[in-house]
Amino acid sequence: MESYRQRKVVKTVPTVQTVYQAMQAFFKPLWPGEDKPLVLGEGKDMRPVLMLVGEAPGETEVIKRRPFVGKAGKNLDEFLTLARLNREDIFVSNAVKIRPTEIGPTGRTRNRAPNKEELSLFIPWLMKEIKAVNPRYLVTLGNVPLKALTENKNTVSHCHGQWLESQTGVPLFALYHPASIIYRRALAPVYEQDVLTLAEALQDTKGA
Repeated sequence: MESYRQRKVVKTVPTVQTVYQAMQAFFKPLWPGEDKPLVLGEGKDMRPVLMLVGEAPGETEVIKRRPFVGKAGKNLDEFLTLARLNREDIFVSNAVKIRPTEIGPTGRTRNRAPNKEELSLFIPWLMKEIKAVNPRYLVTLGNVPLKALTENKNTVSHCHGQWLESQTGVPLFALYHPASIIYRRALAPVYEQDVLTLAEALQDTKGA
């Protein structure tokens, strides 16, 4: 009879679907009576070359329950064209999976940056998501995912276009959030050059 010592203990990494099921069960009772649907990641969820992490979903993404659609989807398409990548070859997600909102001066609901409570709730799940996806590289858009994955040690203004170490052990490339270019047009050529730098690095590592 096989002894306990002879048995091999096999550790299995949860799939993305398993992580998402646990995440939905965790968040379902947190905001009773409030409409805060989770917008989960999508794409190649097993060892993609790249996992793109944004800040949080916007209005269109919540309506369609998909990340990076609508205006965010246009930004993603431009990124993919510059980086010479296909959407089906990468995994896309957000650091925070609900839409953070506030009431603006005109009385309309608008997007806002995630607050500390939202970050403290979602970042542990982001770590589990990254572990399950197991990408070769991470790309962060803006300060929220960058700080979350580098222990608040970096800001995008200082680290854009650079490779960094992440808490997950996966190499991380920092980019400005594409939406920031709308308000600061001077960043457009900087962002474009950073994406081209990323594209060159990815080409150099193909087949590695």
